[in-house]
Amino acid sequence: MLRPLVTLSVCFLIAACGAAGLFAPEDYTPAEATTTVEATAFLTENAPPPDGAADSKGDGILRDANNRPFSYALLGKKLPEFSATMADGAVFESAALNRWTVIDIWGAWCSDCLADGPYVAALERAIAQDPDLDFVSIHVPASEARATPEEMFGKYGSLEAYFEAAGYLVPTALDTDGSLRETLTISWTPTYLLVSPDGVVRGFRTDLSVAGSEPVKDFLRDVARVKKTVGNAQGPMMGPAGVLGITGTTPFTLAAIEAAFPGHTVVSTTEGEGATAQPVFQVRTPGTETPRFIVEADWSRGFVSRVRTNDPTVEGPNGIRVGSTRYSDLRQEELAGCGSLGAGEDLSISCKTSVDAPYLLLYFRSDKTGAPPLAQMSFHPPVPSPSP
Repeated sequence: MLRPLVTLSVCFLIAACGAAGLFAPEDYTPAEATTTVEATAFLTENAPPPDGAADSKGDGILRDANNRPFSYALLGKKLPEFSATMADGAVFESAALNRWTVIDIWGAWCSDCLADGPYVAALERAIAQDPDLDFVSIHVPASEARATPEEMFGKYGSLEAYFEAAGYLVPTALDTDGSLRETLTISWTPTYLLVSPDGVVRGFRTDLSVAGSEPVKDFLRDVARVKKTVGNAQGPMMGPAGVLGITGTTPFTLAAIEAAFPGHTVVSTTEGEGATAQPVFQVRTPGTETPRFIVEADWSRGFVSRVRTNDPTVEGPNGIRVGSTRYSDLRQEELAGCGSLGAGEDLSISCKTSVDAPYLLLYFRSDKTGAPPLAQMSFHPPVPSPSP
């Protein structure tokens, strides 16, 4: 999984870094240094634009006085699937994105993108420290008609030369013919997208360099806010610290389980037959018969010993989900403590996130592909030691 990742004194287009145009290859100054920019807010939905917005390019997109758009066509929709070659020759597949991801769409031909360069470098460094967030850079031409190396890279001549001159480096996918720009319906560069683990575009904004005194910190605050809001709306999260109200020692009683899972229906039932039958609580979404969670007990002491789920709406660490996350998607630090259980067709892989309770166990069931899918997550809370 990737963890990538100035307006010129003379510019051929007033639109600067819109859908077409090539910047003058000489000196440049900070973007829009003396101009009030309106369309630079972080958007989570396309709201009506303010008075004064105009379709200045005749493409149906309302823009501010600097031609920055007030909306983004894919906001709230699934990110289109695409593939691209990385600058290092590897192949990037958008379908492989299964975590929260910031996508930076830019071009070395674009004066506003050059102004954003230092902020992009700082943004990528900050994201690299966040285990729940990834960064991807996509270099695009101004348009299909301006996709020659000379027009895409200007005075730099190549992406490598640009990064060397700029003093930073982020893994970057290349749009060599403008097709990715078209697929992603980009009407301004730079464009930043926030994509959730389910592949939906949850956030959009333009230039960071005109966004105030702390553009990177403010952007990351916006990202954190959206992650929290979407996580709460989509379903519960499970991690090494717990799931909903099960975070520590919890009595195995109906009242305690109902209190721990507000908004759910809790049903007392049993699993197994005869002498092996064990009481459990099924935690269901109201109106459904399928359990979202199964709560088990340590009957020697009468406390919850395990909460397990195979529900794909429950999000685990770094956005992992049952059914969609595969063993090969885990990062190196997440592979610690993983080991095989069983043999042959019954082979499974367990990954324990800590030595002592509380901890999370991830079970990957073999499907003979070499990349087993996540079949179950289970949280194991602490249980009191027996009295002497």
